[in-house]
Amino acid sequence: MTAALLLAGTLLVPVAPSLPDGNALVRELAQKQRRWEEILNRYTYDVEVVREDLDREDRVTKRESRRYEVFYVKGRPIRRLVAEDGRALGAERQAKVDREVREKVDAVNEQRVAQELPAVRLSAILDRYDFRSVGREAMDGRPAIVLEFTALPGSRPLAHDDVLRNLAGRVWMDEAEREVVRAEVRNTAGMRFFLGLGASVSAVSGTFEFRKVDDTLWLPVRDETRAIGRMLLFKSFRTRVVHTYGNFRRFDVHSEEKLR
Repeated sequence: MTAALLLAGTLLVPVAPSLPDGNALVRELAQKQRRWEEILNRYTYDVEVVREDLDREDRVTKRESRRYEVFYVKGRPIRRLVAEDGRALGAERQAKVDREVREKVDAVNEQRVAQELPAVRLSAILDRYDFRSVGREAMDGRPAIVLEFTALPGSRPLAHDDVLRNLAGRVWMDEAEREVVRAEVRNTAGMRFFLGLGASVSAVSGTFEFRKVDDTLWLPVRDETRAIGRMLLFKSFRTRVVHTYGNFRRFDVHSEEKLR
């Protein structure tokens, strides 16, 4: 009798659907990139960029901030600087910035800027990794599939592949809409790069958060990147860079409509 009751109880417990293949999910995301780009061309938003230098106890020793208005031209983001360290730019500086922005817009429209198709670039980068579905979690009250990713062995003909092959992390994807809600990235080995000065990075990590805007498009709301390393073998550094996005609105040449 007891065994029968246990069996009946087991049969009544709802069985969670099996997890989808992680790589297939990510390929589906890449295929939606073209539509995403077309929609994004109709949006503009603000982004505040805060860069902080940290000491060994994570205390801030230096802080700089900039605020930009961002809009898209033929799928390419154009940033217009409007404030530094909480203060609006002066009239002369703003006029100079606006002239430079107009030149960038003209260059894109006249195709004087080499443009790699973002959909092609994203697909190639995603193919660099192996994605595995590892579970489900609730994100903002909605079920999300959790993916873990690691770099596939070998080299790829990608820009900064020496960095890409040393990254791994997790992605949370909204199960119903197949859109990224959150991503976490970390390095798996030390990295060296050259940006005017040689630098070695011993630790780097990033978190990226997205939300649905206007019931249409999933857009970034915040990302944070941390890095620890050394410049020219002499000076160590610890930095944190935070991007905060907001004031999303639809945009065309005639009007702007603020979104939720």
